[in-house]
Amino acid sequence: MDGENVLVTGANGHIGFALSKALVERGYNVRASVRDKTDPNLVSHLSSLDVEIVELDLMQPETIEAAINGIEGLFQVAAVYKSWARDPEEEIINPSIIGGINALKAARNANVKKVIFTSSTAAVGRSGPGGRALTEADWNSASKHPYSYAKTEAERRAWDYAEAVDMNVVVINPTAVIGPYFHRHTPSTLLFDKILKGELKSLPPQTFGYVDVRDVALGHILAYENENAEGRHILCTQCVNGFELMDLIEEIDPELEVPRKIEPMWKIRLFARLEATRAIFGHTPRITPQTVKEYMGKITNYDSSKARGVLGWNPMDLKDSIRDTINWIRHNLS
Repeated sequence: MDGENVLVTGANGHIGFALSKALVERGYNVRASVRDKTDPNLVSHLSSLDVEIVELDLMQPETIEAAINGIEGLFQVAAVYKSWARDPEEEIINPSIIGGINALKAARNANVKKVIFTSSTAAVGRSGPGGRALTEADWNSASKHPYSYAKTEAERRAWDYAEAVDMNVVVINPTAVIGPYFHRHTPSTLLFDKILKGELKSLPPQTFGYVDVRDVALGHILAYENENAEGRHILCTQCVNGFELMDLIEEIDPELEVPRKIEPMWKIRLFARLEATRAIFGHTPRITPQTVKEYMGKITNYDSSKARGVLGWNPMDLKDSIRDTINWIRHNLS
């Protein structure tokens, strides 16, 4: 694949940056898109990579058409990763759903040969009855959580479009992404920052499914290069409960004080309702009732055997990923 021209949307984000870096190291000619080339927060880190930085807004199709000219492969990564917004439809849902379709339409018009579409296990669900591990056959169809709904509908509509026009699209569904190369915190990395600052006094009643961003980048590339890759691919290194996660962090750095108490569900629900009430008066909620319903008090369990078997995907150890996440925060964001 040396010398092949590819476009990565959302290249300033956690996955987008790591993917751009990995593609360059693999010999690809990478066009990396950001929404605003004049914003140093978006381009300063990308400038360290041997990429062509272009401006692209998924809600403005003409900018996609300009950026995708001469491209052989598209990595549609760009999406909004947050759980709450004053106008969730405008800020979270539409950019994923409409933006995703705009990218696919532009790719088809430009005769792009293959598209790797970044979805999420948010589009898969949490776990099946009795904690059964979810597979690529599962869908998170009932969610009202803005991010989960956006990822689910964006992927569904991407499949509908791809099938209607006979387009070569492969989907990647990662769990919560950690590891280095983020230049501002995501909802997945913020917990580690709070632990480092001593701000996390108790644990949410939650199971965490994690995957390292370098393994997510590799999964995208393997899916692009493998002619047998088709459909969805769950990328999950390991699922751990709060106590197991704290054990790993303590093993990495015994000096860190980690919480050992799980907050009861009633207290989490009450706090979320209070935050929702405060949001009416302009406050940005730290947690929402939708987030509690979507993530709290539930087992998280995924089966990544398809990615391992078909793509040859072999992720790094979770402990190493957590160590690198902590070190990245200490050296780059503290």
